[in-house]
Amino acid sequence: MKRAIFWLLTILVILGAWLTLPRGNSAIPSEYAIITPPTNFESPDAVAAGQAIFIANCVPCHGVFGNGQGTTKPTFGPQPADFTDRAKVDLRTPQYLFWRVSEGGQVEPFRSQGSIMPAWKYQLNEQQRWQVISFIRTFAR
Repeated sequence: MKRAIFWLLTILVILGAWLTLPRGNSAIPSEYAIITPPTNFESPDAVAAGQAIFIANCVPCHGVFGNGQGTTKPTFGPQPADFTDRAKVDLRTPQYLFWRVSEGGQVEPFRSQGSIMPAWKYQLNEQQRWQVISFIRTFAR
């Protein structure tokens, strides 16, 4: 009987901890959550421009195939995102991705996890950030 109670309590604690984890896009700051992507956000021209930006800036960490297997992967902290994982990509709204590209690893919870992703808002203008997002979403299709 004691063993059954122990396991029941253990399961409840694990379930409670799991339920408190942030889901999907819940952590997006309001200033990013309210942004509307441009109307031509996923046009062929935007995807092509995003591909050029990705190749020039993102391949070293995220890899040529967007699978997070670049040549300069960090040895600590979180590994670069795998954009080929359709289930994970589908969970992320364009606004979430815009926030992540814009702020990089400089914001919580990513900073405390040791993320070394740069904040691209200093190198890429808003249009370029949307273009690279339109391209990275193609990896999961």
